[in-house]
Amino acid sequence: MSAPYRPRQGAIFEFRADVPSPTTPASAAVGEQVAWTGQIERFVFRNPEKGFGIALFRKDDGTAATIKGPLWGLNVGDSVALEGVMEDDPRHGRQVKVLSARPILPDTRAGVARYLKSGQIAGIGPTIAERLLDHLGPDALERIRENPDVLKGVKGLQRKARAALVEQVLLHAEAAANAVFLFGLGLGPLLTARVEQRYGKDTVRQVRERPYRLAEDVPGIGFKTADRLARELGVPADSPDRVRAGLMHALQQLAQDGHTAPPEPMVLAAAAAVLEIDEAPLLAVVADLVAQDALVRADGALCLPELAAAEERLAQRMAELLREASLALADVAARLADAEAALGFALEGGQRDAVTRTLQTGVLVVTGGPGTGKTTIIRGVLAAMARDRPRLALAAPTGRAARRLAEATGAEAKTLHRLLEFEPRSGRFLRNAETPLEADLIIVDEVSMMEVSLAAALFDATPLGARVLLVGDADQLPSVGPGAVLDDLIQSRCVPVVALDRIYRQGEGSQIALNAYRVRNGELPQSSPRNADGDFFLVPREQPDDILAGVLEIVQHRLPQRGFEPIRDIQVLAPMHRGPLGTQALNEALREALNPYGEQLGNGLRVGDKVQQLKNDYDLEVFNGDIGVVVGRGQGHADNRQPGLPLASTVQIRFGERLVDVEGSALDNLQLAYAVTVHKSQGSEYPAVVLPLHPGHHIMLQRNLLYTALTRGRRFVVLVGPLRAIERAVQNDAPIHRHTRLRLALQRAMQEAA
Repeated sequence: MSAPYRPRQGAIFEFRADVPSPTTPASAAVGEQVAWTGQIERFVFRNPEKGFGIALFRKDDGTAATIKGPLWGLNVGDSVALEGVMEDDPRHGRQVKVLSARPILPDTRAGVARYLKSGQIAGIGPTIAERLLDHLGPDALERIRENPDVLKGVKGLQRKARAALVEQVLLHAEAAANAVFLFGLGLGPLLTARVEQRYGKDTVRQVRERPYRLAEDVPGIGFKTADRLARELGVPADSPDRVRAGLMHALQQLAQDGHTAPPEPMVLAAAAAVLEIDEAPLLAVVADLVAQDALVRADGALCLPELAAAEERLAQRMAELLREASLALADVAARLADAEAALGFALEGGQRDAVTRTLQTGVLVVTGGPGTGKTTIIRGVLAAMARDRPRLALAAPTGRAARRLAEATGAEAKTLHRLLEFEPRSGRFLRNAETPLEADLIIVDEVSMMEVSLAAALFDATPLGARVLLVGDADQLPSVGPGAVLDDLIQSRCVPVVALDRIYRQGEGSQIALNAYRVRNGELPQSSPRNADGDFFLVPREQPDDILAGVLEIVQHRLPQRGFEPIRDIQVLAPMHRGPLGTQALNEALREALNPYGEQLGNGLRVGDKVQQLKNDYDLEVFNGDIGVVVGRGQGHADNRQPGLPLASTVQIRFGERLVDVEGSALDNLQLAYAVTVHKSQGSEYPAVVLPLHPGHHIMLQRNLLYTALTRGRRFVVLVGPLRAIERAVQNDAPIHRHTRLRLALQRAMQEAA
């Protein structure tokens, strides 16, 4: 195999505009499976990051065909053994959809000639190539691999060209051997290329000796794939390496479920289930990992070290901030008067208490549902401290929540990652204990979404003497990442807490917040009368097909009749991704209903599609959860395309008021968003929310999930489904408990400080 493909500096895609259609199409019927050997003659399109390519392929018999699919690492001139299926593309004609493509050394005179004349090897042109063939014959490459000295007799072959040719042949031979080995283990072309890219000429030895390292070293290979390869290689089921890998995999899975400190019996049971072995072999491995500090054993739990350290750091730092007695401000009454003057009304009850206690302590938690005045408290605190001209830091876990906070307060607000100056390449926060935030007042909204590692990073960077106000709704779903920060802080009884229970913000006759509180208190929500001008409706439907039809009717017709624009104003939420009423099925149906004829663009998107960003992208300034609309093809970067040739797989998306060009692997961070999960909706508000529910959603029918969904709707909420599904969700007040140590760590830290 030739050296791994490297695009021009900064390039993501490479196009060739001058590729002719095959003049002698390879004969194969549509739908027929093919197994060919030949060479890559020209690339039409390639995306090195995703491994996808479209190329002109010249078979050994001289006929040609266009191929498309996983062509990772292959270059012009490479000899390839491919398997695929002949397709008839409506726009581009006959093509072979590649299922696998592995490099081989060409062994025919024509194949070797094309390889040598491909331009891949500096110093070898057509004349030298013919001399090589005349001197060495059709098995030239194999002879060079076995003994590079055979090149010394080729007239006109310079030393540098000879060295380059030998290097290319050896690389090609190694890659071919690696591919045969990995293909034989059942890896596909994309993963095969990634493994070879990671280990290079050491691929076979590394995979044979340390197959479980693949799960750590190679993107796309998890424990199950590594385990399958290891078993193919004869690794016994009770191998210490296998047991160790399975144990760590089980712990990581438990962390994904939110547990930072799962009890040791839970971990052992989960690992034994993954490994399909008894628990006895796990005990020795656990002891070794604890001795090596690869695991933390504490309070009857087994913890990943980074999560255990995050909880301990967070507890210690919070205790330090709570000890700061000098934070109490004088003239509290006068400051409250300043706040009331700025707000234009008198503070009362929990709102007044929250503003007062923020002026008197280092850390305060404020929790309450929609309409209870959380935003009023934030504005009141800002006004009460205005005379001190404090350095402010307002933040939230997501970009959506940060923008809402900025709109509500008129002050700048950032995501926590941006506030802490996250550096994506190193994965570090530049604001930390050594370089803390320059802030006197730190306010964080939507704290229920804050996972423990992010919370620890925030408090690492919080300087002593700063005042911290944490605002959230404890009845919402917990964070997607590990931990239960808000709940642990409240339940620890170490941190001052103001719980709001009076509804201030609701229009006359509005049922949204009232029904949210009914659900929170274990009562069924009440529908506005049918055909009334209400804002909360229950639409009874029994079967999944009828529920889906009801959702489409509401989104396409009923809500637009009330002035809601389907894509801009209406958000369909669902408890889960899969199933007939999961987000995947809902997105397909809603897209066909709302945007059936949008122009097809890269990554399967259409012009007019509603999309959601899945990860923070600091280069594009687009953040996890942001929702936008595809507006067309982007132009890409000038160095990625030939003059006059548009970058077809660059997609332009309108996020709010901004137009953003998204290309390359960044397109993988987008998904359709006509429907999103309730978890993904956290931190957002939408003019109208439609929520289909069905008993088939099983364990996802939880009170806090239903409560979270209802509180996302600002002006209108519709539930579609059988009453028994809603009843099940309301009655299920026992969501899966998260095992953590933050509460205990905070109590200990406060006792030590006393």
